Amino acid sequence: MAFDGHTRKMTSFAASAGTPYAAAAAAEVFAAGGNAADAAVASAAAVGVTEPLMSSIGGGGFALVRTPGGGESVGGTDYGREPGGAELIDYYDRMPGKGLPASAFGAGGSPQTIILKYGAGVKSIVGAASSAVPGSFRGWEALLRRHGNLTLRETLSPAVRLAREGFLLCKTSGMWFEVASEVLTLTDETRKNFYTGDALERPYRMGEEVRFPELADTLEAVGEAGADLFYEGELAGRVSDYTLEMGGIITREDLATYEAVVREPLSFGYGDRMVHTNGPPSAGGATLAQILRVISAYDLAKMPDAEYERVFAGAMKLALEDRDRAYNEISENAIVARRLTSEEYARGQRERIFASGGGGATSFGSPNTTHLSCVDASGLAVSITASMGYGSGIVIPGTGIPMNNTLGEPELNPRGFHALTPGESLISSMSPTIVSSAGGDVISLGSPGASRIPTAIAQVLVNAVDFGMALEAAVHAPRIHAEGDLFAHEAGARIGDLSRYGHVLSYDEPSMFFGGVNAVRRAANGDFEAAADERRSGGVAFA
Repeated sequence: MAFDGHTRKMTSFAASAGTPYAAAAAAEVFAAGGNAADAAVASAAAVGVTEPLMSSIGGGGFALVRTPGGGESVGGTDYGREPGGAELIDYYDRMPGKGLPASAFGAGGSPQTIILKYGAGVKSIVGAASSAVPGSFRGWEALLRRHGNLTLRETLSPAVRLAREGFLLCKTSGMWFEVASEVLTLTDETRKNFYTGDALERPYRMGEEVRFPELADTLEAVGEAGADLFYEGELAGRVSDYTLEMGGIITREDLATYEAVVREPLSFGYGDRMVHTNGPPSAGGATLAQILRVISAYDLAKMPDAEYERVFAGAMKLALEDRDRAYNEISENAIVARRLTSEEYARGQRERIFASGGGGATSFGSPNTTHLSCVDASGLAVSITASMGYGSGIVIPGTGIPMNNTLGEPELNPRGFHALTPGESLISSMSPTIVSSAGGDVISLGSPGASRIPTAIAQVLVNAVDFGMALEAAVHAPRIHAEGDLFAHEAGARIGDLSRYGHVLSYDEPSMFFGGVNAVRRAANGDFEAAADERRSGGVAFA
């Protein structure tokens, strides 16, 4: 296999994350005696500091873990170790409102809506009523207990330092601070954290130094006391009391009863590889599996461009239609996923690809998600995708904690605003993924980008596995995305006749519209690769 400048021999660890600071934090913690799990927590916390509107301790996510020896998946909610296998730690946001009367839900029928300056404009419900129960600290603690070598305090140390001593704002965050400028003025507390100038007249810009001293204190305190401080201690009171005061519905009971759930991942074969990804009740991993199942019947490497585009785009479009249509009831999602990812269903989809054209609506959802991947010499691989939605515009006073607005994203709440039962999980497209071979090749990857998450991952996976590309080339290769009547593509992508689509978007340069895949690989020969997507402000590190 050809290797490039992001390949290292004689090394023991590789990381790729949403910012260079987060990748460096992972390598620092690994070098201090940690493993890939410890490094992943360090990176996740550092991303929450240095890319604060993409993820946060006021949000949640999913951690997919493949342990050395890898075969069978494990599940349950016990925090004891399981040797070998793959598991998914679900620490995504949950519906709040335990103990509240029915009249508390719905924000009085007038939830606060803002049009974000992204693309043609994105409608987002913001404010405290849009915040779900965040899971980051519980998730990180579970990952360390099950797989790590270090303490929470040790893994949070780089994030504490970055928040206290400062960092230079990266390009993606600088762009999003401007997009979300109205949201960031929602309260004086939020403006204080994200605006600068003598009169706090504008948001921070790319390249400017940013510090979050109160967030540093919060991270340091939780590192010392543990996640209970956030869910049952003084911080829990601050979060709940302020959220309720501002019209939200997060109660102390919601926080005290929050638990990270260890689930069996969705696992399936792709050629001679085993793929593990985020399974039900989330929908993203099943959508990825559906795409890969459909295209697995074709020899993609030998296809002419027009036929390749027709097959890949058709698989994307039909899978995303199913994602919007079928995954509406959390309790039924596992049954739905089994049917939609079956070979019998895939045969029908292949017939539809060559019988149908475009059509249908598009609903892209929030790009405000981040992904990081870590792998070490033992074969331990961790893939984390995390989000805080677009951000609620709420920062808990005295803590520096920006809160999520995942209740305000329609695609995560298909039954409507505040329609879920308190404690219920939200539906997500996040798809942390790990691909392995019997020969010892392990790839950890994932992406932000809402509906573009599974389509971006599928293309990088095909590039690396089917086409044998080095990981950096696989990540940077031009992408396509097909959804509803839209076909979008970057310059140089393999395309054919696009007349069957009602709306075609052409990008001359790589665009964050197509996600931001951060991937690492431990090759069968022991070499490491890492690639951070140029579409965003990511970075890689080795140790």
